Amino acid sequence: MTFDPALHEQAVERQRKRARLNRSVIGTLVTALMVIAAEMLLKLYGVPVPLRFILAMVGGCFAALVILAGVKGTAVLSEGVVRGLLEPGGRGRSTAVFSHAESLASRGDFEAASRAFEALRAKHGEMAALLRAEAEMHMRAGGEPARARDLLHRLRQVTDVSRSDELFATHRLLDLYLGVLADPGRAIVELRRMADRFPDTPDGQGALAELRRRRDHLAQDQTNP
Repeated sequence: MTFDPALHEQAVERQRKRARLNRSVIGTLVTALMVIAAEMLLKLYGVPVPLRFILAMVGGCFAALVILAGVKGTAVLSEGVVRGLLEPGGRGRSTAVFSHAESLASRGDFEAASRAFEALRAKHGEMAALLRAEAEMHMRAGGEPARARDLLHRLRQVTDVSRSDELFATHRLLDLYLGVLADPGRAIVELRRMADRFPDTPDGQGALAELRRRRDHLAQDQTNP
């Protein structure tokens, strides 16, 4: 029995639709609460109907937009602050640092590019941006899949790794184990990791759905040899 990428993608897409629906429901509830609050406030100040209802709708919707935007902005800002503490200078600085190595890779000289990446790590230390860039290089045609695998494992262990980097590494390891490296056992390990590490995301829930599908399929095979 093999992992079915199409079924996995369908499961992930279902989870994404559910997440979008949840966001819509939350947005609707917040808007309704703000409209009600605005209507009560306007009523308290003696604003007559129907002007009160019109102002309540406009003001409530505007307040809901401000609140939702504020929540999202706070989350983005918090992530940026943490990234700034862990990675002074930002990703832009890291990109400038390894631009020469990437230029070698773009010319197809992967061996020289790998030496350049190693030299950069010797100078700047293990950085998530460097490991990710070299891993992406070796995922291309002409790269070394085994080298990409090792880099992805190292990427998940560096101190400045983000959740986005970790999720990227796990996805790419799944691609390798289900593709050129042909190691379905390790693919199952990565599916479990994704389900455990990202339980509240579409990716983690899709991985869990695939694990359950495989378990049910295996049970069915054992029942009907």
